[in-house]
Order: sequence, then C-alpha cells, then structure tokens
Amino acid sequence: MLGYVSEVFTSVQGEGIKVGQRMSFVRLFGCNLSCNYCDTPVNQKKRGALIVGNKIFQNPVTIDMLMEFIDAREVSMTGGEPLLQVDFVGALCDRLHGKGKSVYLETNGTLSSELKKIIRKIEWISLDFKIPTATGRPGMWSEHEKCLQTATQKKVFVKMVINENVLPREIDKVCAVIEKIDRKVPLVIQPVYGCVIPNILEIQKKALRRLTDVRIIPQIHKCMKLL
Repeated sequence: MLGYVSEVFTSVQGEGIKVGQRMSFVRLFGCNLSCNYCDTPVNQKKRGALIVGNKIFQNPVTIDMLMEFIDAREVSMTGGEPLLQVDFVGALCDRLHGKGKSVYLETNGTLSSELKKIIRKIEWISLDFKIPTATGRPGMWSEHEKCLQTATQKKVFVKMVINENVLPREIDKVCAVIEKIDRKVPLVIQPVYGCVIPNILEIQKKALRRLTDVRIIPQIHKCMKLL
C-alpha cells in the first residue's frame, strides 16, 4: 500500500498532555481545512517529496520504507490530516503494532466516519476543537462532537488553540460539547505561538467549573527550537 508522506523524524512531543515524550512523527500530506494558525501549510495539499533528515524520496511511498526510519516506541500520525489517508494509516498501524509500538493520532476532529474505521488501532488521540476566532473558519461543533464520542473508546484529550481574539461563547461551546460526552476528558488550552492572552488564567478557571481537567500548555517544541 502506498501513501503520501511529507516527513519522518524523531523528537519530543511538543503539544498536549504527552508533552516531552519521545516520539517518531509521521507527517502525512493533505488536509481538509486551512486554519489561520497552521504551522505546516505546505502539508495541506497531497504533493511534494518525503524528507527524512537530509534525504529526499519521491511520493507515494511504501510502508516498508517508512518502517526503516521509525525508531521510537510511540509513533505520532500527524499532518496535515492523517484521516484523509485512513486506509494507509490503518495498514501502517498494523505494522507498528507488530513491532511493539503504540500509535498516537493527531486529528482536526472533523472526520468522524474515518475515525470510526481506525479507532481500534489507535492508543492515544489528540482531538482538535477548531474555534472560529483562531481558525478563521466557521465552527464545526457537530463533527467535533461525533469525533469525540468515537474517540472516548480510547485515551483522548481535546486541544483548543486560542489567540487574543477568543470569545467567551467559544469557551462555553467547547466545554458544553465535552461535558455532554464526558467531563473527565482533559481539555488542553494551547495559545497560538507568540500570542499574549492576558486573561488566559480566567479562561482556565471558567472551564474548570464545568470540566475536571483543564491545562494550559504552549507549544514546547517551538520554545525549545525543536522540530
């Protein structure tokens, strides 16, 4: 089976509740969204070469090739949006499990049907809730809710990227969706890199009135100048 992959590298997880853990990252091409804060816009389309260190390979690539470059025990499927290549990702998960590795999926939380196809092959899920003031796009609350309902079969947390324009009603909506499904699902508030949000502690305090676990975690890999 062939897939379109942008890069493979090993580093520490820079976002969410598994921050600091060593992972191999498989970054896939293609995304169904285009968010204002996207830090990998080149991955939005399914075109380009695979880059591994200083080596360049032509896409599409095989799973056998990717396996040669994955050395950490935990592997992040990221993008772009990995679920746009759900069959390829599922086959890669099978190979990774055969090598005793676990899979961490980073998804934008808008493709619930595709998530259902692969959920049994994933150990951890980082599920984005895309709020309009940060993304520049309309809210996608229905799809986020469907994805979270499926994701709670495994270990999951919700990530909400915010900037200085965040609105109280957006925080309320995010909390309402999580609370409806399981208020114990962790919520990670992630400021856009470089943004100063003076009321961020009040945002956390407000969310904690409805949810059990709310954390403020910036993009650590950018602070440390890592990939």
